[in-house]
Amino acid sequence: MIPYRQDQTRDGTFMLVVTPAADLKRISEGTDWTFVLDVSGSMGGHKIATLAKGVGRVLGKMDPNDRFRIVTFNNSAADFTGGYIRATPEAVQQWIASVKGLQAGGGTNLFAGLEKAYHRLDDDRTSAVILVTDGVTNVGHTEHRAFLKLLKTYDIRLFTFVIGNSANQPLLDRLARDSGGFAMNLSDADDITGRLIQARAISTWGNRW
Repeated sequence: MIPYRQDQTRDGTFMLVVTPAADLKRISEGTDWTFVLDVSGSMGGHKIATLAKGVGRVLGKMDPNDRFRIVTFNNSAADFTGGYIRATPEAVQQWIASVKGLQAGGGTNLFAGLEKAYHRLDDDRTSAVILVTDGVTNVGHTEHRAFLKLLKTYDIRLFTFVIGNSANQPLLDRLARDSGGFAMNLSDADDITGRLIQARAISTWGNRW
């Protein structure tokens, strides 16, 4: 560590060189994906159909070394897959069908969905969280500070995909940006699959320090 202070009346700075140990080498055993899917009443009709189509396509493009987990939320959150699923061809086809069968109803407890998603993450694997929602948060915690506090507890990239025009856009943009991910709006004409694949590419570079 090299300290430096140009002016004795002001705070100084320092340069610190940190060399990680061998067990912190780049992870190459696949990526863990947690999909957080909004199944509230406001997602009914074409919105939930767009969600199911996009997520299904991305599951179909996963590497067998990847794992995925699906969390759904409306008034409360549920671990839809019951934990991580290895992305084998058989498992992918089974869960694509299950996602297509999701039904919309209830309120939108976005905080509960994210809180459930961050639970049981595997620190030894590269991980990312994909949120697909229309962003109409109206149940549970809705204030920005609660979401930001939750986000700061974890060093995981969050990618937010917003369907529709009623979202709390400032909140979703801030959450994605602060975590090193990105946020974007989707419509029926947008290539949700391509953007989710882009998120996959960013995440395989490894988690942020």
